[in-house]
Amino acid sequence: MIRKDYFLKVLQQLTQVIARALKLSHSGDAKAALELLDGQYQKQLQEQSEILVKYPVEVLAQRYDEGQLTLLADLLTAEGEILMSATEAEAARARLSKALSLYQHLNQVQQVYDFEREGKMQQIRAWLEA
Repeated sequence: MIRKDYFLKVLQQLTQVIARALKLSHSGDAKAALELLDGQYQKQLQEQSEILVKYPVEVLAQRYDEGQLTLLADLLTAEGEILMSATEAEAARARLSKALSLYQHLNQVQQVYDFEREGKMQQIRAWLEA
């Protein structure tokens, strides 16, 4: 129970950071937004997104628990959205594709239908098809 409470607190904090990053991006400061997210990659996962995006989902699943995989997918989604707005399509696609794969993996291993996750997956698919 303590671990679940801790994870929820971390997820709430991450949600606030992502909201700030997206606000910075929408105001035209994609660089500051990406730096803010980079700090979260280091703080939460002790790694840079450029490295994490290269690992197969199976490797990430061995390295991180389900909570950390959720955080990673959320970070990659936000970073992908920011990179799209900064017209860095290739990097955005890599982040969004990896986030989608992570969400799909989480759906399989958790065997619980998560409406929020499903909504995120639909949004990512729409971005990737655009």
